Amino acid sequence: MNIYKNNRLLLTVLAAFLAACGGGGDGGPVSSPSALPEGVYGGTLTGSTSTAFQLLALENGDLWTIYGTQSPSVFSVAGFIQGSSSSGGTSFSSTNARDYGFAPAVGGTITGTFNATARTIAGSATAGGQTVSFSGGPIVGSLYNYDTPASVAAVSGNWTLGTTLNGDTVFLTVQPSGSFSATSNSGCSFTGNITPRASGKNVLNVSASFGPLPCALPGQTATGIALSYPLLNGSTQLLVALQDSSRTLGQAAFGTC
Repeated sequence: MNIYKNNRLLLTVLAAFLAACGGGGDGGPVSSPSALPEGVYGGTLTGSTSTAFQLLALENGDLWTIYGTQSPSVFSVAGFIQGSSSSGGTSFSSTNARDYGFAPAVGGTITGTFNATARTIAGSATAGGQTVSFSGGPIVGSLYNYDTPASVAAVSGNWTLGTTLNGDTVFLTVQPSGSFSATSNSGCSFTGNITPRASGKNVLNVSASFGPLPCALPGQTATGIALSYPLLNGSTQLLVALQDSSRTLGQAAFGTC
């Protein structure tokens, strides 16, 4: 899995939300105790060239595990693993995980345990014949609050974005309704919507429909999630993870402002 290889995919236009500078909450990095590991966690990876992860566990059991490196000012994304999970007691597992550090993505598994009171998580992920371990808790240095409803207003406006994974610049307009249009300096045009998740949690759903070549997914649609949260240093971190309908190609992207 690209937890080891740091192999970035080419769906660079999907990083269009990277410069969004809205607030994301004011404390309490994961949700209240539940039978699921629901919420957002961050921590360290063992056995990988990527040394950090941030894991979003949704109310429906979906897991989005973004991996990369953590510096004092930004979490830099190398890739992500997505899958649906089941849980029992304090353990959870996903048998249909896909590692989008590969192109095309490869299948894998995630197993782990969580403590809903202490808000900690630990486990391992396997893909491509390799296994890494993860361990963490609330995201250090973040004011993210999973239980605060997400706001489209936090990401609406006109943006000139230059922090894509391959260095492309993206020109993006997000309307107050959540609809958006964008073009990249490589010539790809795309449109879509960004909406608060129906659960009322601090997660945004993202859908992007691409134009013809040179877009990486000509005429196709990719969907996923976005997290925006303020950091203690006064900046805002935004993470985006998207996958195509066949779960073959995807992108994890990042930015701060």
